[in-house]
Order: sequence, then structure tokens, then C-alpha cells
Amino acid sequence: MELEDIREKILNIADTAIKYARDLNIPTAEAFVYNSFETSIEENKGKVDSRDGIVQGVGIRVAVGKRIGFSSCTGFSEKSIKEALEKAHAIAKASPENPLFESFVSESKQSKDGILDSEILYLTPEKLADKVSELLYQVDKNDQRIIGLAVNADKVVRGYAIGTTEGCLVSTLTTVFGGSAYAVVMKEGDRKTASEFVISRKNEDISELGKKAVAKGFQHLGSKPFNATEELPIVLHPYTSSAFLSVPFIQSLSGAAYVEKRNPLGNKLGKKIADERFNLIDSGQIPESQSTVAIDGEGSPVGETQIIEKGILKTFLYDRMYAKAANTETTANANRGGMMGGIPFESIPSVSPRKLIVEPVQKNLEEQIAEIDKGIYIEETPIGLFTANVITGDFSITSNNAFLIEKGELAFPLRSVSIAGNYFKVFESFISIGNNLIQSPWPLNAPSVSLEDLTISG
Repeated sequence: MELEDIREKILNIADTAIKYARDLNIPTAEAFVYNSFETSIEENKGKVDSRDGIVQGVGIRVAVGKRIGFSSCTGFSEKSIKEALEKAHAIAKASPENPLFESFVSESKQSKDGILDSEILYLTPEKLADKVSELLYQVDKNDQRIIGLAVNADKVVRGYAIGTTEGCLVSTLTTVFGGSAYAVVMKEGDRKTASEFVISRKNEDISELGKKAVAKGFQHLGSKPFNATEELPIVLHPYTSSAFLSVPFIQSLSGAAYVEKRNPLGNKLGKKIADERFNLIDSGQIPESQSTVAIDGEGSPVGETQIIEKGILKTFLYDRMYAKAANTETTANANRGGMMGGIPFESIPSVSPRKLIVEPVQKNLEEQIAEIDKGIYIEETPIGLFTANVITGDFSITSNNAFLIEKGELAFPLRSVSIAGNYFKVFESFISIGNNLIQSPWPLNAPSVSLEDLTISG
């Protein structure tokens, strides 16, 4: 089977589901057809775990006026699709009206898919296992400082199609390859962890990930206690800043939350909320991004939205229904499955970012470190990020992979340090924003950033 065969298959099923709806005298319906092939190989302490499977199903929404019903089925059989249609129809007739609902998508318009690599489709479990073996081969197994190394390679080929009784019939395909290595190293009782990963729309060489993760871990051995509580600037590696800056934006950019008056930034629209150098976009059209799709979860063509421009909050993110309620246009941010990775065809659309991008500015990581007289450099994702209070912006996180910066240089690695502050103050206190933007597995891609004084203790 080729990639375009998958597209043709899911489009045909979506079209057929809408024909079934008409046969059942259901006047208004939407079919979301999902098909995914996923394979993953993981090795940890000599134990190999292999997962290889197909996820297929159809999510059905039916509208009776402004009353909406939803049902889903696993697989693509005629019987199961018709049963889902009938159940969704019955639920709609028994449901209260949703005053925000207008209609399903009526036009067959779509943007571009991201990069599609047919090689990923043919990455069998055996080929992925070979990649893992090559990754492990590059690591010195006789080095007694290495006490653990977990490695992984996986591939995903997925697509979805949407058909509506209003005349929409559209689709999108995605190919993703990923590899990761998580190393645990120790010397004289000093235990450190480090990770490296690749996530790509194309088949990639991951053979050096393990070696790089181990080397990164070695750099943190010999760590010393901070033994103080001080207000100091911090510099975040691009991986770290991508994770760190994701947290406050996951909920606070939702147009649904804005309409329902539960958005912490609801009264900030059109106002300055960040440093004037800070620009944030949401994009579903970056060819190399794993989040790029041609259509969102209800069939609207995906594009790019400028959310923050020169520090000013310009807009929130919307699907069709909430955009209408806010008297604006959809930003095509209807997603299925949610941020936590639920099964898409078992979910109704909800509003969330596609891929947030902090636009790079000017300095590289070395230049950002060089301009700090005394501060902290954080290289790995801190612990406790998602315990931040998204309403007040307060956070307290812990890093086990930090360095002390003295006179513009990395002085020595630190033992566990805590960093506390407030996100809303952070947005206004960038020392610099880097030029080294990366592709991350987080909802946000960012370059390295340096931030003004935060409370460091350890």
C-alpha cells in the first residue's frame, strides 16, 4: 500500500459514511475517518519491547437543528458505521440545544500536508530494531559510569478524512519518525540523567543519539551544591525553553476558554503581555513539523496565526463554533484527541494549539551565556513544569541538569536546584531570545532564551 492509497481509502470511507447518513434519512452529519499505523521498538536494560498496530475508526456527529449528538465506532464496516450514525442521531434528538452551533464545514478546501516520506511507511519492526541496535553499538558498554540506557525508535503513518452532508470532503496525511536515548550515569555517588531525541517527518539517522546522551550526562558529573538562595538570571537550552514556555500557553490561548470567560488572559486581548521582542505564532503549515496538517479536526484548511506580535496579544485560537461566538473567523484549531493524546475518532473537536513557534531573534546560545556575569544554565527539562498555576502564573520547578555561570562561562555542574518565579513576569523580562529554533516534541518550538532574575535555591 502506498501513501496515496491510504488517502483514497479514508476519503472513500468518509464519502460512504455520508451516503449512509442520507440513506438513514439523517439530514445533517459529519464523518471523521481516522487511520494510523504505528510501530515502536524500545530497549531498556537488555529488555526489548515491541509495539506494532493499526488504529482505525470513525467519529460521527449528527445535528438536529442546534442539538448535537456524537458516537464512534472502531473499524470501517458498514454495520458499525450505520450503528454509530443511528446512535448519534438518537443522542442529538434527546440533547439540549447548543446555541453556539451553526453548521458543519460545507466547502472542500484544504492546505498542504507536511513532508511525506514513503520510506517511513516501510519501516518494519525489524528495520526499527536494526536502528536501535546501531544506536546501542555506538555506546561504550565497558564504561562503568553508564548505569542505564533506554533507547527507542518509532514510526507513525496516519491520516484522517472528513465528510459532511453540507458538501465537504477533505483529507490529510502525516509521516513521523522518532528516536530517543535516555542515559543514566554515575561517578562517586553523583548520579545524573540526560536525553537526546530526533523527531522528524522523514526517515533519519539516529545512530549517535545514545552516544550524545551519555556524553551529555558525563558533563554533569562532579556536580557541586549551590548552597544559597539568590535572585539570578537563567539561560534555557532550546529543548528546555520549548518545554518551559509551553506550559502557560496550553490553556491561555484557547478561544473556547475566552468565550466561556475562563481564560486567564481573557482581559488582555489587544494589550502588551510580553517583551516587545517576543513574537508567537501558531502554525500548521511548516513542512518539517510533525504537527503540520492540511485540515483541522472539523475540515477547515489550516494556516498560520499571529498570536503575539511585538509583545501584544493579538488573538486567541478558535474552531468554527467558538469563532462565531467571538464574532471572528476560525483559526482552524479544532483538534481531535486532545493534548494528552486520546484516540482522535473517539473525541469531538476541541480547541488547542497546532504548533506554537517563538520567533527567533538574534543571539546564539554561547553568546547568551557569555553576557551573564553570574547565573544558571539549564540544559534538560525541569521537573514540576506542569504543576504551575496557569491562573496566577506562579511556578516552582527543579533542575537536576544545571550549570553555574560565572563571568560568561560555564563554571561547574550543579546538584539539584529549584527555580521559582511567575510566568507573567517572565514574559516581560527576557534578557535575550536566541536564533537557534528547534523542532521539539512539545506543543511549542523555541530557541534558547535568557531571563532576568528568578529565585534560585539549592
